[in-house]
Amino acid sequence: LLIAKSEFSRQKHQQFGLKKEMTVLPYFLPDIDAASLPEPAQHDRPYFLFVGRLEKIKGLQDVFPAFDKYEDADLLILGDGEYSEELKALAAGNERIKFLGRKNLDELNAYYRGALGLIVPSVCYETFGIILIESFRLGTPVIARRLGPFPEIVQGADAGALFETEVDLIRAMTTIQTDETWRARHGTLARQGFESTWREDRVLAAYGVELAEAAHRRGDLELAQAFEAGAFENGPA
Repeated sequence: LLIAKSEFSRQKHQQFGLKKEMTVLPYFLPDIDAASLPEPAQHDRPYFLFVGRLEKIKGLQDVFPAFDKYEDADLLILGDGEYSEELKALAAGNERIKFLGRKNLDELNAYYRGALGLIVPSVCYETFGIILIESFRLGTPVIARRLGPFPEIVQGADAGALFETEVDLIRAMTTIQTDETWRARHGTLARQGFESTWREDRVLAAYGVELAEAAHRRGDLELAQAFEAGAFENGPA
């Protein structure tokens, strides 16, 4: 059983010469008890969020010119990395771009909850992009570069917008900030998409189904029946 984390990844493996069939089973996250959620982060202006390693391949440098023109919201950057000093130099002079460093999980969830949207500008192919479903889990829409697996994730849930150019990015930010109905709808769809597609129990159950089928193909009836009874997601009886 060969597993790809996205349809994009599966297709790339085929293009690179893999002959065996792959099954797409995505990354997943446990749900969060609504009663334990932190309050949305407090910030003196509306803000968009970037979360991740500060590396050139993450594409954050391509977002800064848009924020030189877009004055209605801040860009809060959570994370650290080897490219951080170069990024800070590029952003120098724009007080709307703020580097906040690494945050713990509760702080991170608070910033997700308070954000207008998450911006994912990676310039390299990724197998998935787990920060997208971190954002979806909290009902926050995503603006992602139209690259790699991001279109299938964002469009699959109808949970945000895609961009290719600076104009696209500014248009998406403007829509999210000024159209409350649009943002509420896509935030709700983000949360629903997380629950139906990327929630831990659902994905683990799908793993169990695939493992049971693989065991049947091998002729191992006992193992197949164990997986069918939920041994993978629930542990052995």
